[in-house]
Amino acid sequence: MFSQNVENRHGPPGVNSRSLTAAQSAAELEVLKEIEHVYFSPPSEFDAAKYALENAPSPLNCDEIEQMFTKLKRQQQVVSGKALHLISQQRDNCDREFEEIQNIKEQLAQTVETCKKARENLRIASNHLTVSTFVILANVRKRQIIKSVLKSLELLRSLRSVETDVADLLVKKEYYEAIELILKSKKAAANHKEYTCIADLASRLQDTLDMTEEKLDSVLSGICYNFDEDVFMKLKKAYDLLGKTQAAMEQLHMHYSSAVNESAIEAIKPFLNDTSEMKFQEMCQAVLTNKAPGCLLNLCEKLFQVMRSYYLLVNWYARHDEAAPSSSNVFDIEKNVSREYIKQKLKAGLIRIWHDVQAKVSTFLKSSGLEEYPFEKFIQMLGILRKLTQVAEVFCGDTSDLLQDFIKTQSVSYIKNYHKGRMEELKLFLENEGWEQCPVKSTFTLLNLQEFKQFRRYFKTKSDVIVKSSQSDTTSSVHSQDDSMYISKYFTQKTSRTPFEIFRNDDVTNDDIFGLEPESEPSDESDEEPDELRRDFVDDADRNEYVTNSPSKVKHSIIVTNTTLSVLRNCGQYLQISRYLPQISLEVIMLMNQLFDYYFYAVHLFFTSDLEVSSSTLYTAKLNAALKRISNSIYGEDKTYDSPNVPQHLDMNSEANLHGLSERIVGVESVIFLAKQFETLQPYLESIVAQHQKMILEHFRDNTLAVVTNLRMPVYMCSASKALDARSALIAMSQVRWDVKNVAVEHSPYVDMITRKIQVFALRLENISSKITLNFEVINSIWAMVSKFIVHLLVEGFSNATKCSNGGRGLMQLDYRQLFVKLEKISGLKPVPYQEYVDRYVKAYYLPRNELESFVREHVEYSNKHLLALIGSACENRKDKQALIAIVESRESSA
Repeated sequence: MFSQNVENRHGPPGVNSRSLTAAQSAAELEVLKEIEHVYFSPPSEFDAAKYALENAPSPLNCDEIEQMFTKLKRQQQVVSGKALHLISQQRDNCDREFEEIQNIKEQLAQTVETCKKARENLRIASNHLTVSTFVILANVRKRQIIKSVLKSLELLRSLRSVETDVADLLVKKEYYEAIELILKSKKAAANHKEYTCIADLASRLQDTLDMTEEKLDSVLSGICYNFDEDVFMKLKKAYDLLGKTQAAMEQLHMHYSSAVNESAIEAIKPFLNDTSEMKFQEMCQAVLTNKAPGCLLNLCEKLFQVMRSYYLLVNWYARHDEAAPSSSNVFDIEKNVSREYIKQKLKAGLIRIWHDVQAKVSTFLKSSGLEEYPFEKFIQMLGILRKLTQVAEVFCGDTSDLLQDFIKTQSVSYIKNYHKGRMEELKLFLENEGWEQCPVKSTFTLLNLQEFKQFRRYFKTKSDVIVKSSQSDTTSSVHSQDDSMYISKYFTQKTSRTPFEIFRNDDVTNDDIFGLEPESEPSDESDEEPDELRRDFVDDADRNEYVTNSPSKVKHSIIVTNTTLSVLRNCGQYLQISRYLPQISLEVIMLMNQLFDYYFYAVHLFFTSDLEVSSSTLYTAKLNAALKRISNSIYGEDKTYDSPNVPQHLDMNSEANLHGLSERIVGVESVIFLAKQFETLQPYLESIVAQHQKMILEHFRDNTLAVVTNLRMPVYMCSASKALDARSALIAMSQVRWDVKNVAVEHSPYVDMITRKIQVFALRLENISSKITLNFEVINSIWAMVSKFIVHLLVEGFSNATKCSNGGRGLMQLDYRQLFVKLEKISGLKPVPYQEYVDRYVKAYYLPRNELESFVREHVEYSNKHLLALIGSACENRKDKQALIAIVESRESSA
């Protein structure tokens, strides 16, 4: 029976189930070659442990020791496996040995027979012993043996079922129990090494432990996306049991870094058609511009889920942070050291994860082409990034300087690129503008436009602007606290929602997105933007209806064009950016000023290009300086922007419309209105820039906005000079005899001719007023230019007189006084401006020599021709005449 069992027994455990492949054999052969021969010495002659310690790396290094340990362990495993394999190959020899054992068994049987005889004889000799006593002892011994066998069989059965039991426990998320079962099984296997099959089971238990740890690591990585307190507590207990708490924390941080990268990639994939073999930056570059804002939103939401998971992890440790009692116990000391290590690791992890998130978002923004975003999408992008910085402040207390600087740089780049488009658009509008008055109420201001709706509370009264702004600054800290509480809600609540969900709500305003205080004060009906202004352009029907029902020559009127409204709307959009990004306020304001400069210069270019009279007295020094500055800064050598072309569709040569006077009025007055609106904005603009930057705004206000009204003089002079026909008037004046002896009682004929021209001018101006709402200031400015042209015309005519007597001088006085009386009646100007110019010139004929010299030196407003004519008629002494002429010529040379 024994021999039959021997013949039918299985081969060595595990050999057939784990047959070595050719590749494995080659690898193991290489390992065997690497083993030093000294390790094959007899144990009595060689101490392997001592030899390994003597050959340890010097100086000691953990990584090198770990490598040495791994190498020796691998060599030992190969030698063991090779020995087992060789044993299996010697099976025939083993069978022969068993035959020898069978022979020995037969011999033992004979020996047993001999022993039986001896015992029988012993039984006879031992009369005091009974049979029952021996039976009891034998049974007790058998029971002990059977118990031992049953115990061993039960151990084998339980060890063979460990894999299944562990798998069931892992499915139930009982990680601690699974690890505990494996460790107990390994300990039991170690205590029963006498069984050959136990050695193989011990190896399988180690494999099970390794697979279980991999499963734990997989569950640990899932924590990065959705933190579950119950699951994490079970994981922590399991790792504590394994003694790998710190290693698990290291691994968890690696998983969080991977989670940031994987979440970023997964967030972008839905917005791409093909993502095969693409790096993250390449994926960002492949996102279409129209999909980029949505992709950024999805990216921030995905990354927030990782940040929230880590935030909950840190909070969990903070709640369960129990320090071990102070003692000299090594276990307690190690526990406290481990606790402090994890605490510092978690604290540093907050900053590291946020930096990883910043890097991903920055990479996307750099690659997504921000300059091509539509304006509203760009504002939304700013809102998303602002929300992200708020998340960072709650997450780790970081001020996001890197992201803030990037936002500032990219925002300045975007607004400049956006501004370039608006400037090109403004050029197109100006070249095609009809220069007709838009129908707006006399109380219209920029606050009636939708783009300025959120700014109304800053401009209730000018004196309150700074107070309002300072109040908003005071409340900003309150908003910051509210934002922190709002963001914290998403970190602490068990929800899949994120603080970025607000951007998916179409009903949310920009103020809601940026957490700014909304317009709380009720607006009057008159403050609402008229329906006709909500369209891009005003229809002719609206304009005609408005003009028909509007009175002329009113005290106040608003003259604006479609282009004026477009500039204001652009400024409103610019201010929105400065409101949401106060750190770039100055850059935004400078671009707003550039819009105004371009409009201002274009109106000057369009409506003074046909100026035919001398401009020396029409342009003030500040106006010249402003125009020169604009020309150099916008149209300079670098040609930042192209100068608009003078429109050809405007009729600027017809006498019937006073050479385009209506268009000139609309152009100039719209610039003046625009300047007033900019002045209205100045207190608010000064409140949002730094103290040292205010002087820039003050300089623009004092040297540009303040001189816009001076543009009326050269523009209106173009129409006034052409309408009065200077050539005909000068010819008529040249036919008057100025050398009469007696003072005339009637004025000269040219006075009536000029008067008729003035009357025609007044009638045509009245016709213009039926199309445009002219206020008194505009009308007076026009008539002032008529008066200015007349006085210069009179001086020019008087200076052409070759001979002039005292009677002629009296006639001159009579003529211009009569002319100004009639001009006063026609224009309504009281007194008529600039008449002292001609009055002073005529009276200079009566000055004595010394006073005449002073007159020539002091009155530089007269041309050299006028002064030479005055000297020729007023000074009879040749020497005095030459001296005065020399003074005039010296003035000319010095000029």
